[in-house]
Amino acid sequence: MFAFLGMVLIAVGIWGFWAGEVMAGSRGFKANTYTREDNPVLFYLFVAMYVLAGVFVVMSKPWPWAGS
Repeated sequence: MFAFLGMVLIAVGIWGFWAGEVMAGSRGFKANTYTREDNPVLFYLFVAMYVLAGVFVVMSKPWPWAGS
């Protein structure tokens, strides 16, 4: 389950990088997004956070078929 969650986080980061827009929480009932053009620093920060969090989750839990 953790491996799937990590892969989803990595996919969200990559998808946001390709699309040029990444979701970064909410502002009331509206999604708060950062784009590459409007705020590039926060855009790349959130892309990096999604990808690195996904890699950490995938690598921290051993795969079920790995043995130990």
